[in-house]
Amino acid sequence: MWLLAAASPSLAWAQDLTLQEVVRIALARNERARVAHLNVETAEAAVAKAHAGMLPTVTLAGSEALRPYTVEQNGRVQQRSNAASASLTVNQPLLSVTAWPLYASATHGLEAARYGRLDARRLLSFDAARAFFAVIAQQRLLKAAQGRLDRAQTTLADTNARVQAQLVSSNDATRGLVERASALQTVATAGSSLEQARINLEYILDSAIPPEVRPPSERLVPASFNTRDLASRAVSQRPDLAQSRRSAEAAADSAREPGLRAIPTLNAQGQLRVNDQPIAADRYWDTTLTLNLSWQIWDAGTRSADSQSRKAAAETADLQARQLQRKIHADVRAAIASLEAARAALQAAEQGVEAATRSAEETNVLYRQGLAKAIELFNANQSRFDAEVSLAAAQLALRQAELDLRAALGLFPVDGVQ
Repeated sequence: MWLLAAASPSLAWAQDLTLQEVVRIALARNERARVAHLNVETAEAAVAKAHAGMLPTVTLAGSEALRPYTVEQNGRVQQRSNAASASLTVNQPLLSVTAWPLYASATHGLEAARYGRLDARRLLSFDAARAFFAVIAQQRLLKAAQGRLDRAQTTLADTNARVQAQLVSSNDATRGLVERASALQTVATAGSSLEQARINLEYILDSAIPPEVRPPSERLVPASFNTRDLASRAVSQRPDLAQSRRSAEAAADSAREPGLRAIPTLNAQGQLRVNDQPIAADRYWDTTLTLNLSWQIWDAGTRSADSQSRKAAAETADLQARQLQRKIHADVRAAIASLEAARAALQAAEQGVEAATRSAEETNVLYRQGLAKAIELFNANQSRFDAEVSLAAAQLALRQAELDLRAALGLFPVDGVQ
């Protein structure tokens, strides 16, 4: 998938850029997703290293000794000027209790890294989704600004004609110029904001996007839900909480290791030696089996210090997991409150646009009939533009609130893409 997206980014634009496509491309192309995967590989290597403390080691050694002379006795060479030897040593830990908590800690660390990878991909997908909706909102603002400019130019042309016919004073034309200048500034600002939003989305996707992005029509969350059920659901499926709990378990296992250093370690070592000169009598090879017992009675306080610091780290990790669990409940409640407020605000904004549009159209008719002043028409057009801006902001706020609730629940922005 990664290579396909990197080789042909234009394949995604054969159809409209959807939210699902945005998330898919971000997860395939953004470096953050790859870094999260590499973190898991690092954790897997840590598990393999911890497991190696329980496995045998095999060492092959060889040597060649050169002397500047030979030793002779009764005309026979007793020692040659060179001597070669080789040895094969196998070392197997029989009792190394400190290896077990370290292995358990590494295993929990691997599980935490996997949950961390999932959460990193989830956060990346939400960044992409928020950038996607930001582009849509700026498109709406630019459209509203262009509509204001079109109305200002139409009004200015009509006002100039009425001034030439001496139906209104030249002050109305001056006000029309002011309104058009303000509309031009609004269009320029909206265009710049849209370009910045597009650049941000392209940066996250590491890919160009089509000239126009269309908003999704479906809801991202259900119309109604139970707050208590959602909070319990969030606790059970948030990957960052699972990661925090696994990290706490890893820290707890690691904290047990220093106390086990007081137990002796026992290793078995087998060795095979081969020389090109007799080792004993006519034997050129020799084998040994050794049991090594090691007991460090006093380590100058290192064990105690490590135990103290690791216990503190384990308790810290446990407290952080508890705090995150409480925060999840607060996140869900806050997201639901924001969503309900956003829905109400959107409904009010839609009503405001409808009323402002009707007012502007009625004022325009009255102005052409000479029953309204130019300032009233300009104010009505300004109110219409303000209402359209408020509607775009309310639409964006609703989408952001929906994303916040899905994020609080531990979901991805859309179903079916992880």
